[in-house]
Amino acid sequence: MSYITLPDSNTISDEVRHMWEDCERRWKYVPNIVRSYAMAPEVMKAEDVWSKGVMHNGFLPRKLKEAIATVVSATNDCNYCASSHALAYELAGGDESEGAACRLLNFSEFDEKERAAFEYAKKATQDAKSITQADITELQKYYSDGEIVEIAAVIQQFMGYNWFVTILGLELEEANPYQALEKI
Repeated sequence: MSYITLPDSNTISDEVRHMWEDCERRWKYVPNIVRSYAMAPEVMKAEDVWSKGVMHNGFLPRKLKEAIATVVSATNDCNYCASSHALAYELAGGDESEGAACRLLNFSEFDEKERAAFEYAKKATQDAKSITQADITELQKYYSDGEIVEIAAVIQQFMGYNWFVTILGLELEEANPYQALEKI
């Protein structure tokens, strides 16, 4: 159970209503993390800009970014985010079995390029200080430096989300089809 009382559409401010409705349109429900942001309008506005900048724009396809988000979250044992972004991977055009594979840190279904990004994300999540030039050189076989910055930004974003969800005790919504899966 969440440690805080989350708002519903009847109790949010008009200031954040358009972001709430945008999220509901995209996800078909309002995730608990968004419900929590709605309680602090300036945080919600900043988060909306940051999230769209990292996840919806840039060089890398959104599907790959969602897979990386799932890998980071699964590595951190954040069932909430791993399950949410396995679903987001599907919403971005990914295959259900691949989304589930990312959630379980099984990269065998992916090509070398994708596996390189996932292994980098996993290593950076486990111990960011262990990243060396050799890790970047491996990524540069497949990705430009700008794309590597985007990969790092996704990792950064989801490290923060994983902490945020955990420290507020947010639970996975029943509307998420990954709810029925065994927790990671």
